[in-house]
Amino acid sequence: MKVNLIKVKCWFVVIWLLPIFITLFYEVFFTEFDFSRLENFFENILFVIAMLITVLWFTSVRVQYILQSIYYVVFLVCLFLETTFYQLFKTQFSESAIFIALETNTAEAKEFLQFYIDIPIILFFLSLVACLVLFFKNKSSQFNLVLLPKKKRLFVGFIFISILVFLKLTKLIVPNFPYLVARASYEYYSEQKKMASFNIDTSVGSLTNVKYNGDHKKVTYVLVIGESTNKNHLGVYGYYRQTTPNIENRKEDFLIYNNVISPHAYTIGSLKEALTLNSFKKNNESSIIQLMNQAGFKTFWFSNQRPIGQFESLVTKISKASDVCKYTNSAISGSKTPYDEVLLPYLDQALKDPAAKKFIVLHILGTHLKYKDRFPSNFKKFTEKPKGKFTSPLALSRRNNYDNAILYNDYILEQVINRVDSNNEASYVFYFSDHGEEMYEVRDFAGHIDNNPTKGMFEVPFLLWQSNKFKANSEFHINTEKPYVLDDLLHSLADLSDISFEELVLSKSIFSEKFVPKQRIVGEGIDFDTFNWDTNNE
Repeated sequence: MKVNLIKVKCWFVVIWLLPIFITLFYEVFFTEFDFSRLENFFENILFVIAMLITVLWFTSVRVQYILQSIYYVVFLVCLFLETTFYQLFKTQFSESAIFIALETNTAEAKEFLQFYIDIPIILFFLSLVACLVLFFKNKSSQFNLVLLPKKKRLFVGFIFISILVFLKLTKLIVPNFPYLVARASYEYYSEQKKMASFNIDTSVGSLTNVKYNGDHKKVTYVLVIGESTNKNHLGVYGYYRQTTPNIENRKEDFLIYNNVISPHAYTIGSLKEALTLNSFKKNNESSIIQLMNQAGFKTFWFSNQRPIGQFESLVTKISKASDVCKYTNSAISGSKTPYDEVLLPYLDQALKDPAAKKFIVLHILGTHLKYKDRFPSNFKKFTEKPKGKFTSPLALSRRNNYDNAILYNDYILEQVINRVDSNNEASYVFYFSDHGEEMYEVRDFAGHIDNNPTKGMFEVPFLLWQSNKFKANSEFHINTEKPYVLDDLLHSLADLSDISFEELVLSKSIFSEKFVPKQRIVGEGIDFDTFNWDTNNE
């Protein structure tokens, strides 16, 4: 049988290379172009060649056409996602970003798109759509081939393997989008399976000899977990705007810790470490809720966060261990999320509960983007031009909205404290944020990213209010200047709450006189205290 050779026409080359050159053009003119983008350019070309080589292993023209069509669509999607991600966050796509995507629901995804999509991104998207239209309108862009002899098919296979080996040896495959998605998805599913084996959603964990040692017969402890709040935007931390008037009016009632950071710049990564004993790094695990359950507390979890993404999230599983669990935010794509005050009636109900010992968690939306949706209109106080080196209308608007959201956050904390204080019990209200936020301080950007962070993405508020009855018998050590990271929070919370257990390490409790500061590793391996943050501002 006569064998035809591969006929590669001009349109074929143009159609497949056009989106790569469009991407390069976009990166040169709309992003901070560096050498890594040139590497990405060549990696994309090699990746296209590798994809198309696999088409040669099939003899059916129909199969070849279907494969090429699938490859082309997938390739355009990959180009769009990795390039826009680089434009927004000034870094290559990462596994942590994929983890976040897998933990995100449609409403959060919509908020993200509304917050970040701009004209250049829309133009880039439309140009790739135009490439797709050209692809399907020009059949000459397809391979026109029949059966290859066995030897030639083996040779083509050798070329394919050689390209993969080259990409691996040169590490060009590391930022490859499909490779990252595949690897991160596998690790995510492995992590989900591992977490399931710890039974973190059951009432009792692996802690041993848990005991409440307090003298009070009636106690109420409240933990408020904030979201995306940079401590440097709180007036009580020295910010030039009065964003925390309620806290400042009763400042003498607070312990304000000045040197506390989160271990990660995204929620799941940070709370995974803050709310558990071993951060899932050992063979057993327990959460703060399970600790309180075992200490004889009735536990409550009220959240204005959305409970699940595509899969049940870690925080959702931890919350399920509580005696009472309520999620107030069921917003779907196209609907607006409720304000955090929606949690207050549930707090009132919990405070009326007859249980002698109560532990209540309020997981608020805080200052999560979109900032303008985090506060009602009567809290729109800051409208004038804010201080800062970035003065675009977008930057000014977002900074004002962020500060207004913090003002509302201050109101929520005041409402919580007033309610707890009126119960006249031995009580505390303990507030921290899961991570910080870059807010046009050192970078022309608002948001957070774990693998290309700024300092403010880790700097969080850490505040403790105590009732008079709690103060009267509390003997914990006070040093609000010591450096601390949230991954040891369970030890600190147990110490604060007069709870002991065999695994408790007082050198990890910021409330203990035995506390020993440690090396603070954040994000993807950065030493927070020695890293030159000035080099990471752009």
